Amino acid sequence: MLPVLAPIAARSPTSPPERSGASSPGRCSEGVARWTVRPGLACSLLLLLTLMPSQARSGPAVAAGQPRPTVDTTIPPPEPDQKPFVRPSGPPSAPFPTLSPRPIANPSAVRNPALGVWITTVDSAVIYDPAEAERALAFLRHNGFRRAALPLYTAGVVTWSPSPARNRLAIPTDPQLPPTAPAASLARTGVGPAHGVGPTASLLAALGRAGLERVGWFEFGLMAPAGAPWLAGRDDLLLRDASGSTLWQESPGLNRVWLNPILPEVQQLLEDLVMDACTQLPLEAIQFDDHLGYPVRFGYDPATLAAWRATEAGRRNPSPAPGEPAWIVWRAAQVTALLERLRAAMNSACPAVRMSVSPNPQEFSYSHYLADWSSWVRRGLVDEVVVQIYRQNLAALGRELNHPSLVEAAQRVPVRIGLLAGLKSQPKDSAQLRRELELVQGRGYRGIDLFFYESARRHFSEPQQGQLGEDALAPQASPSSDPGR
Repeated sequence: MLPVLAPIAARSPTSPPERSGASSPGRCSEGVARWTVRPGLACSLLLLLTLMPSQARSGPAVAAGQPRPTVDTTIPPPEPDQKPFVRPSGPPSAPFPTLSPRPIANPSAVRNPALGVWITTVDSAVIYDPAEAERALAFLRHNGFRRAALPLYTAGVVTWSPSPARNRLAIPTDPQLPPTAPAASLARTGVGPAHGVGPTASLLAALGRAGLERVGWFEFGLMAPAGAPWLAGRDDLLLRDASGSTLWQESPGLNRVWLNPILPEVQQLLEDLVMDACTQLPLEAIQFDDHLGYPVRFGYDPATLAAWRATEAGRRNPSPAPGEPAWIVWRAAQVTALLERLRAAMNSACPAVRMSVSPNPQEFSYSHYLADWSSWVRRGLVDEVVVQIYRQNLAALGRELNHPSLVEAAQRVPVRIGLLAGLKSQPKDSAQLRRELELVQGRGYRGIDLFFYESARRHFSEPQQGQLGEDALAPQASPSSDPGR
């Protein structure tokens, strides 16, 4: 039985900045724009979550094809009609608007491992400003969050420093990140890759010390900004639509391109980046969403058409329409083959790191992005699914929670539900979020991830100064001090 929830005080009208364009994940789900909204819970909701039993941390690696006993994980999908996030224009240290703290009856009682959040590079300075990172760590621990996803590849940049040998197209590191600590400091810290301890590695280590599970989020997947410098002169790597265009408009004025998953060079690029991240960063999971697929109207580039026309179905129908069933099945199989390659590489290089996916509901994900995540679950290619269900009313949310694909997946792997905590331009009422949380929990889904951190803050109380301590981001003497590894 659920506890009686106390009313939540009204919050200051000021809201955190919003992310531009896609973000995600970066893409849109049915009903809400991508990356614009995700994690955020009312303190009352947290009290509700405390009734649930703790979830065990993932155990030792298992053979491919076998589900692992891990914490429920689910990432909410953005909807297509939402506006993109906008990267903050000011310096990383720019102050955030004043918040109205909300008291909770018993802060220590809301340490629930089921609650997670996405941290973004849009409308948030957490990964750019150490002071904001400290503030986020204190907030997450104070309000009982047990999981955080940080973007590793987003908006055409990476947020750590991959080895040059594993970054074949020289994708740049986000220039807004603070300077990387010199490699000489590794002898003292015991944290980070041999090429230096970056801010993302430091933040991940701090999250682990605070008891949070850490998810490395490849938000953009196969997507990249149109005009990305590292793709100059490499149109041969891009997918095309039937008109020959490589451009895809995520939102008005925001153009994207898509890497072709059938090409060995693209496959190797993603594999190398995933291998570098899962071996050099302190992570419990690597996460993709349905940006690992691509929009259904693409696939008309020479390489993809040549491979299709070499099949029996392709010889019968060499120029299929985008929605042709056999054409959809075949292209989705190419996306699955890429995921299979990534999973095999992780099993070899970092078997203790889980493969997580955070797609839209199955029908939308498959028909719009060729991402057949239900088959990924059945084939044992993923260790958890975080289904992004961003809906405007409870009836629609309830229908999705009852969908056979979700019920089947939950019988095989941990399933989490991603809920939208609100967007900068579309704040969510705390009472509505409370009802959504109650509905999800009532259907037996204990793991809930909110999109995103900044929008979630309006539903929770702020910690008192010094609750986490000023040295939260300071590296520890050895990796053993990080309980998440």
